[in-house]
Amino acid sequence: MTTRPTIVLALLAATALAFSAPAERSAQDLKPPSELALLMRDMAVFMDSTRKHVVAGEERLPYPDRFKKMTTATATEGMMDHAVYDPFAEHFLSALDSFYKAKKKNRAQAYNALVQACANCHMQVCPGPLVRIKKLYVQLPEPIPTKGK
Repeated sequence: MTTRPTIVLALLAATALAFSAPAERSAQDLKPPSELALLMRDMAVFMDSTRKHVVAGEERLPYPDRFKKMTTATATEGMMDHAVYDPFAEHFLSALDSFYKAKKKNRAQAYNALVQACANCHMQVCPGPLVRIKKLYVQLPEPIPTKGK
């Protein structure tokens, strides 16, 4: 049959064209991520790893001193209003300190407060990562009901 080789050749040709077509934006058109964007990506990885440690009841990761740069890191051009961002950044750093001071029994709540600090800022400054941030919360145990008088 000659149909099968023709179909295979057509598929190969289509694949070759798809991979050889120029992209809409070349790599030269894209700006590298800002210092703050890179730091936020690092923070997301840290938060994800920390979530796993909290859920497993494991010890915390070493304190991430590098996150203190979030108040001075260069942001993407045109994306920063320091009057709005700076208080959120300071609150995150305060929540981070609280998480590292929290006793083991309170660690999940302190961690969720840290995630909430991320969410609060991103609701006002840069909403894109909110979907990812919402996945970082840990399930807290239900409170034990007490008898009322």
